[in-house]
Amino acid sequence: MRRWEGFRRLGIRRGIWGAGGLFFFLLALVMMRDGASRLAPPLLSSGGPLSPGRSLGLGWLMACLALSGSPVAAAAVSMQDAHLLSPAAALTMLTGSRLGASFVIFLIGWSYALRGGHRRNSLTAGFVTFWVTATTYFPATALGLLLLAYTPIRWVPVRLPMDLPSPLSPVRALAAAVEQALQGGLGRLAGRPVPEEVVGGSLFLLGFFLIGLALQALDRAIPLPVLRSPGDDPPDDSPWPMFRVGLAVTALTMSVSVSIGLLVPSVARGWIRRERLIPYVMGANISTFVDTLFAALMLGNPAAAGVVLTEILSVGWISLGILALGYASYCRLLAAVFEGGLRHPLLLGFFLAAFLGVPLLLLALG
Repeated sequence: MRRWEGFRRLGIRRGIWGAGGLFFFLLALVMMRDGASRLAPPLLSSGGPLSPGRSLGLGWLMACLALSGSPVAAAAVSMQDAHLLSPAAALTMLTGSRLGASFVIFLIGWSYALRGGHRRNSLTAGFVTFWVTATTYFPATALGLLLLAYTPIRWVPVRLPMDLPSPLSPVRALAAAVEQALQGGLGRLAGRPVPEEVVGGSLFLLGFFLIGLALQALDRAIPLPVLRSPGDDPPDDSPWPMFRVGLAVTALTMSVSVSIGLLVPSVARGWIRRERLIPYVMGANISTFVDTLFAALMLGNPAAAGVVLTEILSVGWISLGILALGYASYCRLLAAVFEGGLRHPLLLGFFLAAFLGVPLLLLALG
């Protein structure tokens, strides 16, 4: 009886965290969309929508600074809904969000190395996450841009339940109240009415911060998977079991940072080999857009849902092609690059500098 009571209380707590996290996720989404709508006129009049190159750098840098890609992906959907991003720019911003999110895994692995862990094993997770993401997402983005240009997914408005946003009425009302309070507060602070873009930018940033908290609340509502002991690792070298695990765990946690971060201790201890982590990351990089697709549906925007689905399909096709046709050669290539970086610290330093320098360059030149 006591055990049943404990399960019941745990279920109630998870339910509260889940309901609260979902509510604030939707609230943050609407706030970012409304903030982007206020920002759109001055930005469009000054130079038009962001180019795909600049949006790639923006998503990459924002994810590095936020230490998470999910809020940035949701921001891309909101900005496209406000006509601040074209479908092509939204697609590249989704790619940038995933590249920047791998920085989190680097930090986790680096912390293990600094605390006396095995340097090679500790850095493996971050290295694999970034390079698997880069080598699949860049060709997948090129493929996605072709799909958007020549074969747009016209069945999205018909096949998907786009009437879902009706439950958002209370959320929209609360977002409007927050917007009015923010506008009044900024006006009193400045002693005069503030420009539309200031209110819009403040509302967008507030929503971006809130969506990170909402995702943390949703993490508390979802039970984390229990990692197996190293003795349970299957003896075969097939990539498909770990690929399926990466798909499932990331769909459950809705965060690559969480699903791969769970494996960092095991990788640092040498329990999980680099070759097994590669298909896991590939699977995680496909299902990580579950929450972004949900956000696009909640906004009732068929174009945004089509962009997210295009990204999912493109990344899936590229990943499946690598696993089915060239997995062994792909592993050897990544191993050679990784070993070269460890033998030559200057190369590793150059890589880290480029990791943060490339998005800045894209923003400047895009």
